[in-house]
Amino acid sequence: MGDDFASSGHLYLVRLNGKTREECNAVIIKMAEAGVATNVHYKPLPLLTAYKNLGFDIKDYPNAYALFENEITLPLHTKLTDEDVEYVIETFRKCVSEV
Repeated sequence: MGDDFASSGHLYLVRLNGKTREECNAVIIKMAEAGVATNVHYKPLPLLTAYKNLGFDIKDYPNAYALFENEITLPLHTKLTDEDVEYVIETFRKCVSEV
C-alpha cells in the first residue's frame, strides 16, 4: 500500500498449507452447507478441457498446480456486514478443523 494507490480488495485468497485439492474441496463443500459461498481462483489453464484438447498437460506446469492445489477464495464484497465477516471466519475455522 502507498499514498498513491489502494487495493481494490476484490478477492480474498487463502492457502491451506499441507492440504490437498481434495481436502480443500471438502472445506468448500462444508462452507456451502453452512451458507458460505467460496470459490477457487484461478484454475490453471491446462486443467480446462479446451487446453487439454490442445495437448496441454498440467504436469508441465508444476508451479501453476502448486498455487491452485491448496487455495480457496473466501467471500469479499461491499455488502458484507461485520456480522457476516465474523460468520465467515468462524465457519472457515470450523470447516478447516474438520478436514
